[in-house]
Amino acid sequence: MAENRTHEPEPNPNGSQGSGSTSAKARRSGVRISPIAVAASLIYGVLAAYIFCFSGSFGQIGRYWWYDIALITITVTASLSLAYVSLLLISHARRRDVEPGDPSAFSWHFLIPCRDEESVIAETVSSARTSFPQAHIWVIDDASEDSTALIVRDVMDVDARTHLISRVLPEARTGKGKALNAAYRIVSEYVGPQTTERERAVIGVLDADGFLSENALDVLSGPSGFGDETLGAAQLEVWMKNRSDRRPRPGRGRFINAVGRFLVRMQDIEFRTSNSAMQQLRVATGTVGMGGNGQFTRLSVLDTLDEAHGEPRGNKLSEDYELGLNILSTGARNGYLPQAHVSQEALPHFRRLLTQRTRWAQGVMECASILPTLRRSRALGPSGFAEIHYFMSQPWLMMLNLVLIPTLIWVAVSEGSFGFLDDVSTWLTLLAGLVFVVLPYALWGPLYRRWSSEPIGRVSALLLGLGYLVYVYFTYFYYPRAIARMATGRNSWAKTKRNADGVLSTSTFTPAALQLLPLLDQQSLADLAEELEGRDEYAAEIVSRFSLIWPRRLATLQRTVAAEDSVEIGDAIASIRVSATMVGAKRLQVAAEDFTTMVETGELEAARSALPRLARVGDDTVTEIRGRFLDLPTRGQH
Repeated sequence: MAENRTHEPEPNPNGSQGSGSTSAKARRSGVRISPIAVAASLIYGVLAAYIFCFSGSFGQIGRYWWYDIALITITVTASLSLAYVSLLLISHARRRDVEPGDPSAFSWHFLIPCRDEESVIAETVSSARTSFPQAHIWVIDDASEDSTALIVRDVMDVDARTHLISRVLPEARTGKGKALNAAYRIVSEYVGPQTTERERAVIGVLDADGFLSENALDVLSGPSGFGDETLGAAQLEVWMKNRSDRRPRPGRGRFINAVGRFLVRMQDIEFRTSNSAMQQLRVATGTVGMGGNGQFTRLSVLDTLDEAHGEPRGNKLSEDYELGLNILSTGARNGYLPQAHVSQEALPHFRRLLTQRTRWAQGVMECASILPTLRRSRALGPSGFAEIHYFMSQPWLMMLNLVLIPTLIWVAVSEGSFGFLDDVSTWLTLLAGLVFVVLPYALWGPLYRRWSSEPIGRVSALLLGLGYLVYVYFTYFYYPRAIARMATGRNSWAKTKRNADGVLSTSTFTPAALQLLPLLDQQSLADLAEELEGRDEYAAEIVSRFSLIWPRRLATLQRTVAAEDSVEIGDAIASIRVSATMVGAKRLQVAAEDFTTMVETGELEAARSALPRLARVGDDTVTEIRGRFLDLPTRGQH
């Protein structure tokens, strides 16, 4: 493999350091904007102009100057919106596989910013370390008030590649960007000053609930990833890991859970279709944006930003998108790789979702201040310039629509312009317009079925597409809130609560029958050591591995039970049962056998109720292993 280093474009004749040709970047990635998309945008423009301006359905043009301006504004915004969606649909339909690479050509460092994440951090670190043993995990504890740091220290006892970065007040809780900058300094020192090591180091950022797909580093190492030395940063596709949860709101009624399932599924569709398509379009325009979860950047690129700005990351509410824009302004290239993914929690709570999206929207609007620098860098071609400015203008265009469309409808109705009762041509015109407005959004449902391999029928896919059209209008709730926060100077970080916060996932007691069984069978451990050539250190390594992987095994079982998938539940509990037998965890072994019986006899409700007790036994087993076999204390409640 060629030596990996940050691409530094040669200065152009006028002295700027831009890439000079976005189309050249698009050709390297094999992606182009199809002429079909241009034709579609023209068709949409003509239809929108006819429906709103010339059909007479919304009144006659030429009567009032303000009315004409409103009609023309809606015509332009509708044309742009529909053309943009058509571009996304075409981009999404043309996705393809990529060639994997060799992860050992790079050094990998995952940063996980945390603030009060005790409900999820154990399984996240466990998943990352057991899936990617070559990676270093850096947990950034931002002055948590719960046991987040203690849980991480417990993992550090049995794993040398897990690290804790503790931030304390007043420096702590000053924004995600500040926390990541503090981690950059520490990781930078750990990597060392050698140029070759810094050039091969890749820094990833995961949410505290983020799980990477098993092929993530293979894809990131390939010729479409960091195997291409011109790539400065890459973003993976995002999935919702609780998309199959049948009861996303435990303890609530059927209606609330139905609404929760709808919100969760819509977020999965959003990220895996329209958001993914937007990023694939940006591959062609050279404007790929970074997200807060599943982003990876060369350490050498962060070094360049640190030299230019005093620190690699800014502190806007969407510091991830800000980072992507700053990378582009250096002349480096951002990539998007939907062939691998990162999973995170979807929010089944409307209020929490509103809080999250308001923060995201405000953060993106704050990034408009970077556009002058990006324009001066000449890093973007015409298509990139158009895409990024349209994306930035969407909140304001939506606010215009929110005001103008009801106004025009009210005027048209009050003046009798609709003629619904006696004008068939008006009905046909409006219905035709409705088809062209609804169809581009409704298609995301069938595309989701095709690309996601989710067990969804054709009719359900169509209904999901129509539901997604409704979900899209959720933006009219959070954009006004984001604009109001900006107008009043409020930019504080509102942390989104985890779904597991406040939910009892581990029982506070163990049934008497199980208490009669030993947590660990010392003879089984002795037999294990004897089988391993009498080497106690080998046995210690196995039980350490058991302790490290236990949170991941438990989380997998919890998700399969939530999805009520008997086959997947059987596989998950079998993994726990076999590992318990191997290390002589008798109590956990019997608890897993009892759980297996419930599943095999179809008693899923009983299995769901037994899950906290199984979790209690597993946690007690890990505590016992640490105390008796590894001579380690247990600090955190996992």
